[in-house]
Amino acid sequence: MRRVCHRSLILLVALAISFSITFGQQSSSPGDTRGEFVTRAGTSLQVAGKPFRYSGPNIEWLGLEAYGPHDPLGPRYPTHFEVDDVLDTAIEMGARVVRSQTMGDSVGCDLCIEPRLGVFNPKAFDSIDYALKAAHDRGLRLIMTLTGDCATCALSGPGEYILWNHQQDFKAFFTDPAVIAAFEEHIAAVLNHKNALTGIPYKDDPTVMAWENCNMCGIGVIWTSPSKDLAPYLPWVDTIGNFIKSIDKRHLYLDTSGLFRFDPRALDAKTPDLITFEYYPHWDALAGNGQKTTAATFPRDAAAVTSHGKAYIINEFGFDVTDWPTRDDLQTVLRTLETDPNISGDDFWALQAHVDNYGWQPIPANVSNPIYAHMGESGQWWALYYGGINTLVNQADDMRARAEQLRVHAFAMAGTAAPSHRVPPAPVITIKGLGFIAWRGSAGAVIYSVQRQVGEGNWETVCDKCATDADTPWPDPKPPANLFAAKYRVIAYNADGTPSAPSAAR
Repeated sequence: MRRVCHRSLILLVALAISFSITFGQQSSSPGDTRGEFVTRAGTSLQVAGKPFRYSGPNIEWLGLEAYGPHDPLGPRYPTHFEVDDVLDTAIEMGARVVRSQTMGDSVGCDLCIEPRLGVFNPKAFDSIDYALKAAHDRGLRLIMTLTGDCATCALSGPGEYILWNHQQDFKAFFTDPAVIAAFEEHIAAVLNHKNALTGIPYKDDPTVMAWENCNMCGIGVIWTSPSKDLAPYLPWVDTIGNFIKSIDKRHLYLDTSGLFRFDPRALDAKTPDLITFEYYPHWDALAGNGQKTTAATFPRDAAAVTSHGKAYIINEFGFDVTDWPTRDDLQTVLRTLETDPNISGDDFWALQAHVDNYGWQPIPANVSNPIYAHMGESGQWWALYYGGINTLVNQADDMRARAEQLRVHAFAMAGTAAPSHRVPPAPVITIKGLGFIAWRGSAGAVIYSVQRQVGEGNWETVCDKCATDADTPWPDPKPPANLFAAKYRVIAYNADGTPSAPSAAR
């Protein structure tokens, strides 16, 4: 009998291991909460029964680049390196939660999740699968938007469902049964998709913190409705919430319609766990409902949301000089967020990555007109490159300093002091030409040195912390006579001045 019990025990253990592998779950070490869902306890968030507050970045493009912002090259999938680099940078900046619009939404293009009505693209999910696993591996949580910005769509992302159903009025997104059913079909396709890399359906993956219904789609109603009565559109929030929760009862549901700022009755919706708005003094004249965005705006909205029993987060806020003219202005905002217990989390807009070959991703929605760069919709003001770059709006030193403010803030939101910066990975020299080199950037690096080989095993520094990722390809100011024989290596430094290991010589 003991042998039988022992054999049965072995069989049960084997089955448990098999089940774990089948569903992509790995055993967790003590204190590892990646397998735990983020939950709401009243008006605050928890993980494994402990309070959970966060800050982090928006990284819109994790599922599809150049879908939301205008880009002459059009949509393209991010490389694995770009995803890894930006998530490593987010970790360096203290992030706990990343929001990504294109991990749950992209419609109307060949590379999109839903290129045409009811047609879903397996290739698009490959990119999302990778980003989801990469976030899990780093202990990051994700907010995934189900419909958001679309640069090439006539009525943005929500508008594709309207046009597909032969409607023209944006308000049909909230009221027309066929349009709503089309959106729900998209939601079901995303939530039920099984990650090919982990075997876990998205609806069962605790890496996802929340499903977001839309990216400020309520603004479209405000712009197109002659009536100030929003009552016909408010039920949509619960219609979508009930549909999501009929498939997935464990994840949080986030209302980012923005309707509550225009009609407080939106706060009476039953299904949202989280309610948010997006905050840019830059856009006050366009979307501010006559209100000027200041540091006091955040606790006021937080109090309104939490008074209705929901948790309040800030899905987007600007970090740059067009939103907060000085770093002291930005610091006042960050301090306000940290000290208000009604604010559960925030994500700034928006973080960019190094690219595989050398340098940074191009500026999203790039423009050359300085006036438009300051006033319009362009990454010239809202794109953050860790370490800083000069744009038509931002100065590299100021961007770098603001990135450090955001880093300290993220750790403060998590209840800890900011630690020393991580040592960057060794750069990789990708190109060596006649008297110049280029290298793949290192996550967390702010400056680089370049060394040239002198004799066997000896190196001289020819660029002493003089180059950034914006300076590649880097020309040797005094190249040797024998350009073909010259060998170089590159060293990255973090914001504390700590060097990486040198790159491999080339």
